[in-house]
Parts: sequence; C-alpha cells; structure tokens
Amino acid sequence: MPELPEVETIRTDLEPLLVGRKVVAAEVCVEEAYRGRYVNLEEAVGRRIHALRRRGKYLLADLDDRELILHLGMTGQVGVKLLEPALRHVRVRFRLDDGAVFFFADQRRFGKIHVVAPGEYAAMPTLAAMGPEPLSSDFVLARFSMALTRVNSLKSVLLGQKLVSGLGNIYVDEALHLARLHPERGHLNRVEAERLYVAIREVLAEAVRNRGTTFKDYRDGMGNYGRNQDFLSVYDREGEPCRTCRTPIVKLRVAQRGTYLCPNCQPLPR
Repeated sequence: MPELPEVETIRTDLEPLLVGRKVVAAEVCVEEAYRGRYVNLEEAVGRRIHALRRRGKYLLADLDDRELILHLGMTGQVGVKLLEPALRHVRVRFRLDDGAVFFFADQRRFGKIHVVAPGEYAAMPTLAAMGPEPLSSDFVLARFSMALTRVNSLKSVLLGQKLVSGLGNIYVDEALHLARLHPERGHLNRVEAERLYVAIREVLAEAVRNRGTTFKDYRDGMGNYGRNQDFLSVYDREGEPCRTCRTPIVKLRVAQRGTYLCPNCQPLPR
C-alpha cells in the first residue's frame, strides 16, 4: 500500500497539472457492486481544483465548496493524460477543461474516491482521527515521547495513524531499525523515543527524495517507478545481511503484519 512518501511524490507530480483546472465530467468505469467506493463524484463536475494536498496516505483536492478525497488502496495508480491512459483496470476518469484526463486505476479495487463538503470525513474515520504529519512542525517530540511511555507494541501503535500519520508497514520497519528498537517493544524512555522520532523523520524524508518505494504496483504521478527500494535497510530483505552489522535479517509476524528486523541491532529485552 502506498504510504506517505509515495502519496507526497504523486501530489507534487500532479499539482501543476491539476491546480487551476475545472472538472467537466466524471466517469465511473466499474461494476455496480463496487460503486460504494466512489461516492458523489458527480459533485466534482463544474468545480475548479484550487489546491492539491496530502494528509497521511490520502490525496485531497479542494474543489470550490467541495473536497475530493482519494485513497490509493493497495494497487491504485493516478495520473493526468492528454490521451486516454493505456492502462488496464481504469476505474474513474475526471475529464478536465484543457482536454486532459485525471484517471484512477486500481486492479484490486481497495481504493476509494469520495467528494464531500470540506472536512466531512465521517465515512473515512481513519482520516478524521489522524495524528500529526511527521515531517511538519505539528509532530512534537514531547507529546510523542509521552505517548510512547504508555504503549505495549510499537509497531501496532505506529501503524494506527493516531499517534503519527502516513506510516505503513515499510516505513515502520525501516524507522524501527534505524532507531534500534524491536517492533514489539513498548514503554519507551525519553532517549529511546527521541531516537524513534528522529528515525521516522529521516526515513520518510529519504524516501520522498527517492520518489517512493516500488515493489510491484506503485507508480509516481508520471507513471514511473520509485527508487527507494534500492536503499531499504530491512524491509523485504529476509536472510540478507543487515547493512549495519551483517547479521541476517529475519521476518516475524507482528500486529498481523509481516515484519522485518535485525535481531542483533533490534533485540527484544527480556
């Protein structure tokens, strides 16, 4: 699933192509059974795109007195084309006043697009309850550190989006490795929490610079692969040597997710 760096890369790619454009038509190309994932898209028609924003893993477009919310799900891809996109599994097309098409393709159909009144996120409770942006000044070390004195499982709480937004399986594993913390740890002291705080920001910033991580489905807003997969320390590297100590990376099941770590760099205290 695309995480903060992937969605931010898409946002910066598409912003100059979308901002200022008016939506002239919205087309849902999907079987009736899946229409519940695409809600009120007709309300985008006739409205102009004033800004393209990101919140956690969500892409948000300001449309006059409406807001378009897009979540890529597991396999979603978006882009802007002057000609019809030569992709399979295109589910939604927004036709723009310059003749271009803003499209959403999604093989596995876990993505969502809703058009709502600004800030009305009742149908997307994760977005409504989302924590601070980790690369912004809203992500405050003191509050983060205090919260981590009370948690039982780092991986679970970091995936939950309430303590900090935008992290998924890849970047949680990478940040925990950089901070030298086992994913099942809890009750961190101030020094440990600060290491994790710094690691989260560093891992995400590097992934944004590398234009996201592509294993299979993710493409940036121009249809290109990300580069960050070449620089990962632990994720998807089971059996390969840790880049820090050369100990083989192991894969565990933590918080119902496949989890990669170095048992030497990230020991679980007894």
